[in-house]
Amino acid sequence: MKKLLLLLVIVLCFSANLYSQAGSTCWREFSAGTNFSLAIKSDGTMWGWGANGNLLGLNGVTPDQNLPVQIGTANDWATVSAGAIHSLAVKTNGTLWAWGNGQFGQLGNNVFNSATWTVTQVGTANDWLSVSAGNRFSIATKTTGTLWSWGLNNFGQLGINNIIDQALPVQVGTASNWVRIDAGNRHSLAVDAAGFMWAWGDNTFGQFGDGTNTSSLIPILVGTSNNWSLVSAGFDHSMALDLSGVLYTFGNNTNGQLCDGTNLPSNVPIPISFSSSGLVSLYIAVSAGNTFSLALKNDSTLWSGGFNSTGQLGLGNNTAVNVLTQVGTANGYLALSAGDAHSLIMDNTTSLFSTGRNLEGELGIGNFNFSYNLLQAVACPSSPLKVEEMASDNLKATLYPNPTNAIVNINFTLENSSDVSIQLTNIQGQIINEQKMDNVNGLQTVTLDLSKKSSGMYFVTIKSDKGIFTKKVIKK
Repeated sequence: MKKLLLLLVIVLCFSANLYSQAGSTCWREFSAGTNFSLAIKSDGTMWGWGANGNLLGLNGVTPDQNLPVQIGTANDWATVSAGAIHSLAVKTNGTLWAWGNGQFGQLGNNVFNSATWTVTQVGTANDWLSVSAGNRFSIATKTTGTLWSWGLNNFGQLGINNIIDQALPVQVGTASNWVRIDAGNRHSLAVDAAGFMWAWGDNTFGQFGDGTNTSSLIPILVGTSNNWSLVSAGFDHSMALDLSGVLYTFGNNTNGQLCDGTNLPSNVPIPISFSSSGLVSLYIAVSAGNTFSLALKNDSTLWSGGFNSTGQLGLGNNTAVNVLTQVGTANGYLALSAGDAHSLIMDNTTSLFSTGRNLEGELGIGNFNFSYNLLQAVACPSSPLKVEEMASDNLKATLYPNPTNAIVNINFTLENSSDVSIQLTNIQGQIINEQKMDNVNGLQTVTLDLSKKSSGMYFVTIKSDKGIFTKKVIKK
């Protein structure tokens, strides 16, 4: 139920056809739900595969899909989250959208016991930023830094100091400094701008990590550290990274999902990064699934541990392990998402891979075989777009160096005068820098400074009246 600008020294001049698949980027963001998957391509189109019903944003009577199918025709999707039986997405204009099953109000449409396969806007606000779809409840942040929730609330997972289900987004407290959120099965985790970690909802197995097993109807502070950077809420366990890249796990451990070498639960964060020999492993991304865990080390290798009945660990077998174990030998992975019993992983070419349960086609590999225990390649489909949304030969660009430690140089040429917008976006589609140039033509040079940005993937998009050019950039 989870969820991801680069410039090798390029001396050739590219025709700015963003949407051709040969030599171009494919996937930008993805999310593994219960038995379905959602993803956004680099061209902003949204795709789904796996169990349908109302889950894929397709006609509710459409059969399950074992290959990616485009959802609607929009190409301005910024971020998406697949939950247990519903999904959430935000467009680049800040509007919020939902679809699926909404018995407890998790669609945010002010209706209980509803369901819709149509991707439907939630309210009229256009300041939504990030979303996380949990098990029949939703949490989200706005550009104001405020936190909102709606849906099932029987364990206080909405954080609004009661156990009343909500069919409309309700603000959680009054704070306006939330930066990271994740909704699990019956608990939620968040990090604020100061680096503190917060938890609320069900804490039966210590999945808050606060040293107790006491549940809470409101966000409570986890420890005293303000060094947290990333959190992931699983079924009843949790994962977190601190700013230095140290990995911690806490909560239920029946299937070894804490990856500490035992099957004992813990209500305090366990530092998985430290081995008995004193060696330290640093991580850049984590995702907590139903009863298993995925992690990426800072050398871009993929690791997994926990329950493995359908091969969701990608280790070539179906045996559970209680320590993080490397998946294959490749070291080019960038992002991951753990679902109920399947996993999605993207590498540094923006190719997507999947492993685990596939009964409803949730791996997206063209069949309905029960499961796979090795990584399978998900095809990159073509995106039919309107002619006016296609880039043209009137816009050509080169970008270098890529990967980069700091500076990215962008040289582009316009054969005819045009206004230009140059955007730097993160993997969630959020614009973090934008430069506008009026009435330009001929050769132009722009420099972007990424020295203060976190390591990872970004996207540079050049928009003009003549076309669109997008390229991924890796910050070392």
